[in-house]
Amino acid sequence: MTARRTLELRSGPLLVLLGRAPKAVPFLLVAALLVGGLSLHSAVGGLLLLVLAAFAGWVTYLAWPVLRPPARALRVLVLLLLVGAAVARF
Repeated sequence: MTARRTLELRSGPLLVLLGRAPKAVPFLLVAALLVGGLSLHSAVGGLLLLVLAAFAGWVTYLAWPVLRPPARALRVLVLLLLVGAAVARF
């Protein structure tokens, strides 16, 4: 079994949990990480942004095969911006 397939299988329960949660919950979680990470100019802010980048990277990796090139480019840009902002906090 490939590493990708293993990650897909292990991500399944968490994706089902996120899918069953009210739509506001993931949005509020992402918003809290983003606002907290951008407003704290310390290592804590950088850590929050890295957590958000890891989450965005995970979702992007799972969705990559079905994304069109413009969507792929936008997601990579968002990841680079998140990681860049996190590095700037450290």
